[in-house]
Amino acid sequence: MHTFKIKRGHHYPKVDAKYPVVVLTADGAMRGETKHISTQQAFVRCKDPLRLYDVASMSIQFSEEEAILAEGEVIWSNRYGPDDEITPRGMVVRFTRLSAKERKRLHDTIVKQYKKKMDLW
Repeated sequence: MHTFKIKRGHHYPKVDAKYPVVVLTADGAMRGETKHISTQQAFVRCKDPLRLYDVASMSIQFSEEEAILAEGEVIWSNRYGPDDEITPRGMVVRFTRLSAKERKRLHDTIVKQYKKKMDLW
C-alpha cells in the first residue's frame, strides 16, 4: 500500500509516497524505495546510498503496468549516518534527465494518488 502526505514550504508539490526503485550504477542494480517524490526530485531509501554528486539512472515503479526511467544527480546522501525515522538511510536524487512526457506522467501519478488519499478522509 502506498502512503501519501503533501509537503508544504516547497515551490513544487512533494508527497510522501512509497514506490519501488531500481538504481542502475556502474556496480550493478541497487534496489530501494521512495520516501518523498515530486516532479523535480525523490528521496530514495536504500541500504547503500550513492555519494554526493554521483549521477545514475533509475526506474521508479508506480504499478505493475507503469514505471518511469529517469537520470538524476545525488544532492543529499545519508551514507554513513544513522538509519532511523529522523535520518533514514538513503539519498535525495534531483532529476536531471526526465522527458517532458515522463515528467507529466510523474505529475499525473502524484496528483491521482493524492486525490485518492483525500477521498479517504
